[in-house]
Amino acid sequence: MIFKLLVVWQAISQPLISFTDEEIASVKEHDLPNYTLLIPLLREEKVISQIIEAITAIDYPKDKLDVIITLEEYDHKTIDSIKKVNLPAYFKILILPNVTPKTKPKALNVAFPQTKGEFVVIYDAEIIPDSDQLKKAYLAFKKYPDIGCLQTRLDHYNANQNIITRLFNAEFSFYYDLFLPGLQKMGYPIPLSGHSTHFRRSILEKIGAWDPYNVAEDCDIGIRLHRKGYKTEILNSFSKEEATSNLNDWMKQRSRWMKGFIQTSIVHLRHPLRFKNEIGGWSNLLGFLFTVPGTVIINILNLFYWILLLGWFITGSVLIQSFFPGPILYLSVISFVLGNVMFTWLNLIGAYKRKRYSMVKYSLLSSVYWILLAIATVRALIQIILNPYHWEKTNHGEHLLKKNYSIVPVEAN
Repeated sequence: MIFKLLVVWQAISQPLISFTDEEIASVKEHDLPNYTLLIPLLREEKVISQIIEAITAIDYPKDKLDVIITLEEYDHKTIDSIKKVNLPAYFKILILPNVTPKTKPKALNVAFPQTKGEFVVIYDAEIIPDSDQLKKAYLAFKKYPDIGCLQTRLDHYNANQNIITRLFNAEFSFYYDLFLPGLQKMGYPIPLSGHSTHFRRSILEKIGAWDPYNVAEDCDIGIRLHRKGYKTEILNSFSKEEATSNLNDWMKQRSRWMKGFIQTSIVHLRHPLRFKNEIGGWSNLLGFLFTVPGTVIINILNLFYWILLLGWFITGSVLIQSFFPGPILYLSVISFVLGNVMFTWLNLIGAYKRKRYSMVKYSLLSSVYWILLAIATVRALIQIILNPYHWEKTNHGEHLLKKNYSIVPVEAN
C-alpha cells in the first residue's frame, strides 16, 4: 500500500512527453526516418479490415513505412482474409513456420531481422493508434537521445460495453496514467505493454530482441532494457484497444499476463545479487519485487485471505481464529479496510483523471474484480508448472458484433 501511494504521489508531478500541434505540423517529411510497424496476427480474421484501416490512417510518409504482418502458416482463416484485402505496397506479409514455441515473441523475433526502420513499434490486431503517434515518437527520440523505448498510454474504444470492460478500463486508467509514470519518475524498471511500444531498432538488436518463451515478453523486455541501462519514458499519445468483454476471454488473457510475470521473475532473479547491481541497486530491486513478483504474490494472498474470511464467517472456526492473535488481527483488519478503500480510490481517480465520470461509480466494484484477478493468478501458477509456454489466445472482434454501447471519449492530457 505504501509503495503504490508513493508511486502515485510521484506520478502527480511527472509530466509526460508531449508535443503541441504546431511542433508536429512543423516536422518536415523528408527528415523522417524509416519506421517499422510489426503486426503479429493469429486467428484475427474478424478485425483484418479494422487494423488495415487503422494503419493506413497513420500520418506518416507511406514510402518510409515498413509494415510487416506475421501470419502462422496453419492459420488459414486469417491468411484467406488477408488475401481478400488489397494491401498497400508498403505492407509485407511474412508466413511463419509451424514450429514451437507458438508465441507472439517468437513471431516478432522471426520478423525482426527483416525490419528496415530506424525505429520499431508493435501494434496488435485490434489496435487503433493516434494518427500522429509515429511523429510524436520520432520527435521524442530526436529530443531525448538517451531514451531507448517509449511507452504510449492505452485506452479502450469499447470501455462502455459491459461491466467487465468498465472495470478493465478503470484499471488501465490507473495503470497508464498514474502507476507507470510514477515508476518512471522514481527511476524504477517499467513492465511494458505488449503493443504500442516504440523502440530504437539498434537497441533491440543489442539486447537480443524478445524472449520467445515468455508469454509476457513485454514485461520481460522492459526489465531487460533497464538492466542494460536504457531509459523508458511515457509518451502522451493514445492507442485504443478492445477490452475483453466476456469473463472467459478476460480470464485467459489475465492468466497469460500473470504467467509471464512469474516467468519474468524466475528468469531475472536467477542471480539476485547480479540482478541487483545491473538494475541499479537495492531501491530498484525493491521496485521490481513490488511490481512484478509482488503483484503475483499479492493476488494469490488476496484469494487465500478471502477464503479464510469466508470460512470463518460460515464456520466460526477456532483454528482460523488461532492464526490471528490480537496484534495480527488488528493489523489485518486495518490492512483489509484501508487497503480495499485505497486501491478502490486509486482506480476511481484514474477514471476521474481521464474525465470519464460515468465510469467512476463502477470503480466501487474493484474488490470483486480483484477476486477474479486472484483466480486468474492461481490459474497462471498452475499453468507455469503444467504448461509454461502455452499461449492462450485472446479473441478479438467481439466489439464489432455488439454495438449497443456508446464510445466514451478520453482526454489526452
